[in-house]
Amino acid sequence: MRIITLTLIAALATATPLGGCSSLAGTTAAATTTLGDAEKGLTLAHLAYQGIGIALENAARSGVLHGADAASAKALYDKAGTALATADAADALANAQGVADAVADANALIGQIHALIPSAN
Repeated sequence: MRIITLTLIAALATATPLGGCSSLAGTTAAATTTLGDAEKGLTLAHLAYQGIGIALENAARSGVLHGADAASAKALYDKAGTALATADAADALANAQGVADAVADANALIGQIHALIPSAN
């Protein structure tokens, strides 16, 4: 049950859109991302990363995630951590678009990890 709950939290966090990303005359939605919105996304991505890490640990411990899938999940988890470090660095520079782009990368990787964890139906 705990694996399902944590992976559900991670899935919801990666699916949550950022507010304030609407088109303005002549600009794209991505360009209108504010630093505040980007930081909210970054916070959610960090929570999703923590949640998927716990889910991975539990899945490996219980034996439902093993072999090639476990190795792939570990590699994706490491890449997601690197993407979050990039987002943190962009945040330190107040680069809203850099934060948003790196968060999108991290969330995509977290989604791929989620897909590797077998669900208990």
